[in-house]
Amino acid sequence: MDGQHAAAGGNDMPATIAEAAVLLRRGEVSSRELTQACLDVIARVDPLIEACVTVMAEAALARARAADETRNAEDADLGPLFGIPLGIKDLYQTRGVRTTAGSAVLADWVPEEDAAAVTRLAEAGAIALCKTNTHEFAYGTVTPPTRNPWDLERTPGGSSGGSAAAVATGECLGALGTDTGGSIRIPAAACGVTGLKPTFGLVSRHGIVPLSWSLDHAGPIAHTAEDCALLLDAIAGYDPRDPDSVLREPRDYASAVAGVRAPEDAVRGLRIGVPREYFFRSIDPEVESAVRAAIGVFEGLGASVEEVSMPANIDDMIGVYRAVQRPEAYTFHKDQGWLDTRGELYRPDIRNSIRSGEAYTASDYIHGQQARRRFSAELHALLTRVDVLMTPALPVPPRKIAEVDTPLLFAGREEPAGATLRYTFPFNLTGQPACGFTSSRLPIGLQIVAPHWQEEALLRLGHAYQLATDWHTRRHTRRPPLAPA
Repeated sequence: MDGQHAAAGGNDMPATIAEAAVLLRRGEVSSRELTQACLDVIARVDPLIEACVTVMAEAALARARAADETRNAEDADLGPLFGIPLGIKDLYQTRGVRTTAGSAVLADWVPEEDAAAVTRLAEAGAIALCKTNTHEFAYGTVTPPTRNPWDLERTPGGSSGGSAAAVATGECLGALGTDTGGSIRIPAAACGVTGLKPTFGLVSRHGIVPLSWSLDHAGPIAHTAEDCALLLDAIAGYDPRDPDSVLREPRDYASAVAGVRAPEDAVRGLRIGVPREYFFRSIDPEVESAVRAAIGVFEGLGASVEEVSMPANIDDMIGVYRAVQRPEAYTFHKDQGWLDTRGELYRPDIRNSIRSGEAYTASDYIHGQQARRRFSAELHALLTRVDVLMTPALPVPPRKIAEVDTPLLFAGREEPAGATLRYTFPFNLTGQPACGFTSSRLPIGLQIVAPHWQEEALLRLGHAYQLATDWHTRRHTRRPPLAPA
């Protein structure tokens, strides 16, 4: 076991997908041992953090044994995800396993087919170990009752909070999330892991309970950018069942990351744009300091950093976002009939938020989409002058659960509690890829935004940062050791 492996895992079990894949290939660990180790962590930790909704222990162990038998019988490269235990956000349909979308409305729903991304992971040999908690119908950034494993009094972020918390504790080695306004990047930042919102249309959303069909993205959450690349290789690709899926030549994201032998390789000559307004206007001083220090790491590796101006109308975009997201959410739930037949089963705040979409007119929605297109064009123009944007992922460290409804105060100025979305949602409007990962003691997220279809660049930069720093390898004292069965 190499030094990095020992430091990350604290014992003989790997902490990352990439490490596990090497050990599986060498025969130094079995898929059954990996899976049982994750199940042991779930048994010890999940009563505290409540990240898992359903644990498929028996089925997962059976698949792990089958994976080991296949590996022992075949002298072939079975791929890096073969035999790896993963978490699946409970918005993704799983055949024969209940999918609740975090709601009592769907408490007993057992789908008859897998979501496209779940199918792709299975084809890669991955093992679906658990369904992870989501904010009800992905409509929020707190994910009750899941708790942040770094501090049980704090939120893990959301709506993919269960996925991020499960990865952070070692309950699984990676997980699927969804992102409509920040729901991959926010919990990744809050829980000290890595999350990638791919370009809109890269990963099929077929079989995922929607929040807002023109804003929803599906993507991976894992410990490292390298692991996110491995997951993205498996789940990316055209799917005619998703009307927004885009047919493109396949990319080898893992190879793009593996080509970074030294962090300078990926960073030298990079033009980083740091917005001079909006992203640093209402921000906790600790967050600003950590994010600027992280940007300084890239500058030290050879990047040039310049201040840039965001589109002048960015402050208006939250209204545009709501004019698109709320009518789409309402239309879906109304069309399903749930608001009329199961309305009492929604949490009151979620039901009220969904019903608020009824008040928007067709004109509101059309004007919102038009403003969204103009904003996207302006941001596209900005990203022809720099290679990437770097911003905070959150304005504050993970909030205490008891304070999530309290407005945020910055220099005496009050921001609504919903300000947790302000740094992430603009890039759902534009559909651009964005990556978030940790950069401080209590998790603080750095967000990197690239032009459309530049996932390789994002992942290479994330990997370079993680080669140059050790934030992603740090573990909180509550993390139990991964031990073989």
